[in-house]
Amino acid sequence: MKIIVHIALFFITSMSCFAQKNISIDFNIENKESLNTYLTEKEVNFEKDDLYSIKDFNSFAYLNNNDKLQVPEILFFNSNGYLVKNRFNDNECSQVINEIEKINSLKFNKKVTINDWLKHISPLNQDITENGSVFIIINWAKFVDKFNEQSFEWYKELKNQNSNLKVNCILLNLDIQENWNLTEQQKKTLNIE
Repeated sequence: MKIIVHIALFFITSMSCFAQKNISIDFNIENKESLNTYLTEKEVNFEKDDLYSIKDFNSFAYLNNNDKLQVPEILFFNSNGYLVKNRFNDNECSQVINEIEKINSLKFNKKVTINDWLKHISPLNQDITENGSVFIIINWAKFVDKFNEQSFEWYKELKNQNSNLKVNCILLNLDIQENWNLTEQQKKTLNIE
């Protein structure tokens, strides 16, 4: 099941590079159990309430069309819900994680908020996020397995932080989900049988 998808800024391992690529992708329909199994096999020590996925096919299309389906990718939102600086390179991401207490003092973009993301994603388990807290979204996907290592490393670094700051960590899976109940036309668009 191969499909050629033209996506700008997709699967770039360096956060500071910009390019357009044609990528051959094998999409599979996933569910909570398959994602939990994958994370366990990859030895990712995760908290089940941190797991989120894209809400539905329309949200997937929206995020794709707005260049937001990138792996690895980490997004920081300050306690006011604004996106902190648009792009960090790998080293800067680790530095921001290590100095998470300073996140509210970093430059931010008032045009992009955590709510812009939350309306397109949903928890795989229980939503325990708290408003007025820092949000961090870390993207990953089974269909780009070789790009997930950096995302999981950031997640591990974040979880190892001993901070008094309340941080809502969202480990966002970008795979096609079974609960989307795709139509035959949508499956055909994604070349899923």
